[in-house]
Amino acid sequence: MARSRRREAMLEAAIALFSEKGYHATTVREIAQAVGILPGSLYAHMASKEDLLYEAVEQAWERFREAVAPIAESPGHAGERLRRAMAAHIRVVAESPAAATVFLHEWRALSPDRRAMAVAHRQAYEDLLARIIRDGVESGLFRPVDERFVRLLVLSAVNWTYQWYRPGGPLSPEQVADQFYEIISRGILALSGES
Repeated sequence: MARSRRREAMLEAAIALFSEKGYHATTVREIAQAVGILPGSLYAHMASKEDLLYEAVEQAWERFREAVAPIAESPGHAGERLRRAMAAHIRVVAESPAAATVFLHEWRALSPDRRAMAVAHRQAYEDLLARIIRDGVESGLFRPVDERFVRLLVLSAVNWTYQWYRPGGPLSPEQVADQFYEIISRGILALSGES
């Protein structure tokens, strides 16, 4: 197995184990065993177990960014862009729920410098959604809202899909995003139910 393929196999095994057991509960021995090599051999490909976690977090962030940035940075109807951004995010989760789990939870196990980088990436990603929300408010499509709370609501909805969404189930990522967008954009009160 070529070095880059071995490293990729190690990363895939680490992501699966970190997702299932958590970073701290996963041992280097378990990662090596999953790849079929001796534990000491892992260090020919990495300096530490944390290197694999950092690479997993960076890789997942890049996937989310690549999926959502072109939508957020495009012109056009802010509502449609928000719906498409949610669908793109859910699609990334659906394609690799283990990687999404590591990205969403295990990044906190990174060393302070690397954790600061992860926080910066997460903020840059949130800024993509904030841009869409601001565009919607500025265009008059969305009523004036606290952008932070809308962003938190959207991210809470789409991030949680790693827990329950299953590819091949009854709804596509686009259909889930349609449902989420409908509820977020219209609320849940019937007009006659307003007090």
